[in-house]
Amino acid sequence: MTKVIKRDCSEVNFDKSKISTAILKAMKNGSGIVKPKIAEDIADEIENECKDKEEVSISDIESMVYDKLITKKQRLTAKAYEGYRSIREFQRENENTTDSEIDELLDGESEYWNTENSNKNSKVLNTQRDYMAGIVSKDISRRFLLPPEVVQAHDEGIIHFHDIDYFGMNAMSNCSLINLEDMLQNGTCINKVMIEKPHRFITACTIATQIILGVTSLQYGGATITLTHLAPFVRDSYNKYYEKYKSWGFSDEDCKRYAESDTKKEVADGVQTFNYQCNSMSNSNGQSPFLSVFMYLGETTEYKKELAMIIEEFLNQRLLGLKNEVGVYVTQAFPKLLYVLEEDNIHENSPYWYLTKLAAKCTAKRMNPDYISEKIMKKYKEGNCFPCMGCVDGKELVTYKIKDNLYVESFERMWRRLSDSFEIKHQYSEDNPNLYMDLSEVTIYDTEKGFVDTKRIIRNVSSEWLDVDFSNGRRLLCTTDHPLTLRNGRNVRASELKLGDKILINSNQYNEESTLFNIDKAWLLGFMLCDGCYQNNHVFASIAATGEDEIEEKFSNTFTKYFGLNVKTILQERGKKGTYKDLCAISDNNGGIQYVTNYFTSKFGGINKVNRQIPNEVFSWNYEAKLAFFAGMIDADGYINSHQNENNFSTVQIGSTNKELALQQMALAQSIGIPAKIYHNHYTKKNPELIRYRVEFYPTDELVNYIICKKKCDNYIESNVSGYAIESEVIKINPIHKEMYSYDVTTASEHFEVSGIYSHNCRSFLSPYKDENGNYKFYGRLNQGVVTLNLVDVALSSEGDYEKFWDLMEQRTELCHKALLCRHKRLEGTLSDVAPLLWQYGAFARLEKGEKIDKLLHNGYASISLGYAGLYECVKYMTGKSHIDSQEGHDFGIKVMQFMNDKCDQWNKEHYIGFSIYGSPIENTTYKFAKCLQKRFGIIEGITDRNYITNSYHTFVKEPINAFDKLAKESEFQALSLGGAISYIETDGLVNNVDAVLEANKFIYDHIMYAEENTKSDYCQICGYDGEIKIIDEGGELIWECPNCHNRNKDKMNVARRTCGYIGTNYWGKGRTQEIKERYVHMTDIAEDL
Repeated sequence: MTKVIKRDCSEVNFDKSKISTAILKAMKNGSGIVKPKIAEDIADEIENECKDKEEVSISDIESMVYDKLITKKQRLTAKAYEGYRSIREFQRENENTTDSEIDELLDGESEYWNTENSNKNSKVLNTQRDYMAGIVSKDISRRFLLPPEVVQAHDEGIIHFHDIDYFGMNAMSNCSLINLEDMLQNGTCINKVMIEKPHRFITACTIATQIILGVTSLQYGGATITLTHLAPFVRDSYNKYYEKYKSWGFSDEDCKRYAESDTKKEVADGVQTFNYQCNSMSNSNGQSPFLSVFMYLGETTEYKKELAMIIEEFLNQRLLGLKNEVGVYVTQAFPKLLYVLEEDNIHENSPYWYLTKLAAKCTAKRMNPDYISEKIMKKYKEGNCFPCMGCVDGKELVTYKIKDNLYVESFERMWRRLSDSFEIKHQYSEDNPNLYMDLSEVTIYDTEKGFVDTKRIIRNVSSEWLDVDFSNGRRLLCTTDHPLTLRNGRNVRASELKLGDKILINSNQYNEESTLFNIDKAWLLGFMLCDGCYQNNHVFASIAATGEDEIEEKFSNTFTKYFGLNVKTILQERGKKGTYKDLCAISDNNGGIQYVTNYFTSKFGGINKVNRQIPNEVFSWNYEAKLAFFAGMIDADGYINSHQNENNFSTVQIGSTNKELALQQMALAQSIGIPAKIYHNHYTKKNPELIRYRVEFYPTDELVNYIICKKKCDNYIESNVSGYAIESEVIKINPIHKEMYSYDVTTASEHFEVSGIYSHNCRSFLSPYKDENGNYKFYGRLNQGVVTLNLVDVALSSEGDYEKFWDLMEQRTELCHKALLCRHKRLEGTLSDVAPLLWQYGAFARLEKGEKIDKLLHNGYASISLGYAGLYECVKYMTGKSHIDSQEGHDFGIKVMQFMNDKCDQWNKEHYIGFSIYGSPIENTTYKFAKCLQKRFGIIEGITDRNYITNSYHTFVKEPINAFDKLAKESEFQALSLGGAISYIETDGLVNNVDAVLEANKFIYDHIMYAEENTKSDYCQICGYDGEIKIIDEGGELIWECPNCHNRNKDKMNVARRTCGYIGTNYWGKGRTQEIKERYVHMTDIAEDL
């Protein structure tokens, strides 16, 4: 046997399968076209050449593989194989490979470093220090932290692992929404200095900028705050001024007038301080804080007047601009302003129309603010244009009747059942995902009033949830705005619940005894529900090999009696799980097995255990049949624990991973007079995300008499413990951020019972609830990072073959999945101590010292993003048409977007992490991708013949299309990119045509969630020209030039352009500069474009 000498000099036997496996992996990562025959042939040839050798080195084998791939015309596979070898060798070496990059940075003449980030100046010391640390981090990440296939794909432009220069730190997250409200209202701590709640607006502004600087120094992405959180401090200032003048003896009218005047001045001073601080300070990333400011009047009712004052001042000062080094007002890049278009400001007769006019004027001159449509954001992202007040998880249990038929089942099963009889309607428009049904002759159980009329059932798409844990074994998964009635009669939303709050619960379950059912058959059905298997012409149940002979006998006799099939016992060895007996029904060759399979499938509502339910009819059986059915479930999946202490009692526990079934088991126990509790825990260490539910109660003599298993009954201790309770206390509240269906009803009594909890119902289609500050739970959330998929590479690698394309999409997205999990796992285990401002003092959370941040990384609280780029080129190559201007291209583009969304949904369910689709703002990566594509595939007209690829789902930049058509057509793709997406229109010369901007804003409000209007805002310091600085092409070199005096000195001009979502003011790399130059102007005069 030939020996292979590995690099560490160890020996292993020659194994040709390893060669073919390596080749197949290279094929997937290279051309994407997998040819197993070639891989096998090469492995056979190398085996034949080595069979007479005593030993051969691994490097010799690798060289042979490479040469044979070239010989067989597998060039891309050979390059991928060679690249993988290079990465592996690179990772094995411990020598420092960063010297040349650092020398290039410090030299100061590198075009790459000088344009790496359009808002960083690589020539200043603090930026150089950040870049230098990033070079080291990137080196460590490539050699030690990332799998070689991820590094190789990143290097070859197949994917892009964003911010690899920060990945070396195991505790840095991406972007965030700072919970400024918590930090200002409750105080915070920066560098071990306690900062108490401010009492004036100007102080709040100063503290806010300190917080912003601190937070953005501890993450690598952008941060967002909302001006709503500053609004209460405007009123504080007003009150102070009013009291001052009142103490001086002024009249009430004068006090108000003078206080108003002083407050306006303080707001101006506070906003100016804010702007100065944010643009003059540098954080540890070597730049001014990358900050966005949210301007949403609808976020507050109480402080709307104050918020409007702040928004107006921010817009006025942005319109004015900031002075550059020669004292001329120019456009500032940050903070990025996000102005929400809403009913209160979008129409000429709306009360805050004056703010929208000011925003439009500001856009025309300073390219800010960006615009968010409240109407469309609610429609696509939250589903609450006309929502109900709050909803619960579809697995929660309700008791209801259709006419006189009783049902005790989950909300989602209720929805499906009712949809057979009632019309499903959209809440807002035909493309709105939120639905409802108007009902008749349907009643639902109200704990206090019995069955009450149910007028409507609603199903929403919800993403903000609370998992509320109560004492006495109650738990409820509901939306943050779901209304509940406290023990004292006060109605509150779930978001207002506090630890210790008490609610009413029901330890009984409504049931009937209208049906007489056979006791033995009831036991058998309970047993089969929990432990039976019926599929693929096999019907059986499993029991322990020893100690359950009574069950074996009972099962066999009962099954034969009621289904006419004999039962055979087969001993099964199951490894670590031990030995079991399978009680197998024997076929009668007359369709008996199929009949039984169909019977149980219909009776239990599914084949797999996770889909089964207790048949609704059980809740109408006679008392003895209910007992027998429950005993069957205990014999199958339950056990009895004895507690021999001073009280001497026992408990029954039944486990399940099926939430609906567990809730039904609790309800059935209570229907026979046994108060029950339900708990849940993580299933196993191996599968920690899976939840196991445990129903627990104190058994009675009557129930135990129906349990067959003697060893279980032997643990029973008769006692007087009952567990009856009428109230339950909130003991834990866990926020969950995950998009899924929620359900609610509108009832005549405004209440109903859900999972044994007395709950307030919704009032359908009311405006969404906001607390006194107008907030949902958005602030304090963060993003774990981005990996971007190059869609153009997928298309080119498929060679236009659709079957290969979708195979490659599967492979490439799973590679992104692997890379994203690297990001997630890099953050897991991080202690809150590494960044107290973020994790302990309110920016993200209020964790304890030494506590891990892990709980904030799961259940969607912290998102993680699958980015994408080049949808236009991808669709163009595959169909020959754009995704914007043809039905064929449009349909294929939608399929690509939906595929990525489906993958994120799949990963969310698998990991309980908030994966989402993100239109990546590839500033410099656009050039990298373009060059990698040219290297791998050559120049392809219309696809790879430029130095950039198109961002996200955007229309090709040179496409001649008017502004309104562009926004309308892109809106459908934006709706499938809700983890991050923005559209823009390019405009020209609108400073004197503000009405054009206003018309565009109205269109945005009605058609698209998030959009920008790009203008030109430049200044030449040589001649004072303040029009558009042009990009001149001189022999392929792109040069910025003043058209008035022909100044080309970048240090003597101020240029502001939209980079990709944000404004850049420090110039761009070759790819982005070419893209900026080639942008088609979509709107010059509104009359033409309408």
